[in-house]
Amino acid sequence: MTSLKELKQLLNITKEFKRPLLRATLFGSLGHLTLVIFTYFLTLFFIAKITTVAAILFIIILALAILKGLFSYIEQLLNHYVAFKVLHVLRIKVMDKFKKISINSFTQNSSGDYMTMITTDIELLEVFYAHTITPFMIYIVQACVVSIFVMIFSVPLGILALVIYIIIGLIYPLTFKNKGQAVGDSYRRKLAEVNNHSSEEAYGIFETVQYDKIGETKKDLVSETEELTYSAYLKNKFLVDLNALNIVTYNFGVLAFIFAATKHINNPNIIITLSAMFIVSFIPILYMGNLASTLSQTMASGKRFLELMNTPEENVNDGVKVPFNTLTVKNLSYHYDDKTVFKDINFTVNKGEIIGISGPSGCGKSTIAKLIMKFIDNSKMGGNIIIDGVNVQDIDNAYFRKHSSIILQDSYLFNTSIKNNLTFFDKTINKNLIDKALKNTNLKNHVDSLRNKTDTTISERSANISSGQKQRLSVARSFYNESKLLILDEATANIDIFSEIEVLKALEKDKNDKITIIISHNKSTLSICDRVIKLGE
Repeated sequence: MTSLKELKQLLNITKEFKRPLLRATLFGSLGHLTLVIFTYFLTLFFIAKITTVAAILFIIILALAILKGLFSYIEQLLNHYVAFKVLHVLRIKVMDKFKKISINSFTQNSSGDYMTMITTDIELLEVFYAHTITPFMIYIVQACVVSIFVMIFSVPLGILALVIYIIIGLIYPLTFKNKGQAVGDSYRRKLAEVNNHSSEEAYGIFETVQYDKIGETKKDLVSETEELTYSAYLKNKFLVDLNALNIVTYNFGVLAFIFAATKHINNPNIIITLSAMFIVSFIPILYMGNLASTLSQTMASGKRFLELMNTPEENVNDGVKVPFNTLTVKNLSYHYDDKTVFKDINFTVNKGEIIGISGPSGCGKSTIAKLIMKFIDNSKMGGNIIIDGVNVQDIDNAYFRKHSSIILQDSYLFNTSIKNNLTFFDKTINKNLIDKALKNTNLKNHVDSLRNKTDTTISERSANISSGQKQRLSVARSFYNESKLLILDEATANIDIFSEIEVLKALEKDKNDKITIIISHNKSTLSICDRVIKLGE
């Protein structure tokens, strides 16, 4: 559940917006108090017997009605100015964090979780900043001003009004905060699961039809949707139940106020005006009473946002810069949960060499690649990974990332131009390097035959190119970036033999200025290797 510390962190984001928030509070308070005063004078108008007094009251009432609209407009304008400014800040913070977060931490969540965070969670936080901070301050002003005004006529009556305000506006939200956040969290998790599964099934529709898995897929989606629907029902039921409790408390509070007024005030006109004023004073009070329900998802979103902000980042070190001439793996071992994945792995690979790593599934081939690339925590690792006499952990991280590449079994290409995919949106594009990279991967003729050449857009999920072309473009990307260390982890497992041959030719042609490691269980893939390290034997 969201703690006071986390709430403080969320509020700290609005530090630079203190002035518009205070102005919104001022105009919001004036707007609600104007309604209270309007009702007070309107009641006096109907019970006034003197024509002159009634005329004056009518003018005051008309002025208050106009001011109410003006104050409310300014309050909402300022609130939403802050909210959308904060949304801008939050989105920048999230994207900046994605750039800094360690890969090991980043892979702990699914793409569905991140998509929900970037879209739904950030949008929901707008509710917190636009409809929580100033309403809370307005609630305090309203409760204090109205209670003090009532105390002028009767202290016990003013205290009673304050107690009712506190019950609805503070006690109920604090009492039901955890339950509200629990149902909000549950709904968000179910929504993320449905989003993730639906996205996967949409992109995998061909395989679903091919293997006649439509029935099973539909059954799974229906089951997940039913769970989401039930979670939404619980969330809305909580909202309705809490709203009903607030309304019941409000009605009994009004009756108690009127009854107490008849006991402590003798003038019936004052009883009527104070009672009418008290009845209309509950708009900001009831809003606060319903916060536990309206903020159920919002605070859950805020908690996840803060969890992301507190996620460990990749170390920014000013380490050593090496020429990537020799990579040495010495007595390497890795374990987790008291299980040893591998131990005593030793090999050396020099620039210009291609070595292979083979072995059965689960023997740790990919783990070795991730350790070399500094993708996973090395606290469970034994031994050393050394490049040019320097431990890989001591090499400057930014420099290492710039000069190393890994191509996975399912590499990702962005839904943008071929040029942007090769250059990673680099503003200073080297056309000669692009041509060389495409030529070395035997893609130059194909790309030149396209109408827009390197400006041709790769469609979503690379639907308009073959799997072989996709992998060759991934290799070309590493060539363009002139990677000095290149690792292929089952990169040719899902492509046809002809495409695999093209990829292997490209690797062999461009091997002289880099260290190349190929991880595969296929002998054909490893045929170009100078030597092969066999694991699990």
